[in-house]
Amino acid sequence: MKTTSILQMTVRIIGVIELILGIVFWTGNAESLIRVHVLLGCLLTLALFGLVYQAYRAGVSLWLVIVAAIWALGLPIWGLAQDKILLGASNWISQILHVLCGIGAVGVAEILAVQMRKNKIITGK
Repeated sequence: MKTTSILQMTVRIIGVIELILGIVFWTGNAESLIRVHVLLGCLLTLALFGLVYQAYRAGVSLWLVIVAAIWALGLPIWGLAQDKILLGASNWISQILHVLCGIGAVGVAEILAVQMRKNKIITGK
């Protein structure tokens, strides 16, 4: 459970930092920190994959584990491709979807952690 808590807190902390950085970028500032944003996004993704693995081992519903794994896989793909999907005036749609994907990743991590705790209580492990 300690590993789960560490991974969950990692996702939470990085998620907040990423959101702040994203807002800063959106206002046209600190674009020199984009590489930091990408690196932190990779770390968030790895932490989410860690939670996916922990959830699988804890017997969390397989459909939830699969959804979380797909989310963890899709997050960096979307993040790196967002500037190439909708160009010009429509780019803001990609940016909004990117923010929602990031917030969703934090939400998925929270759901996995809650389910793991429930399984621990039910199974007594």
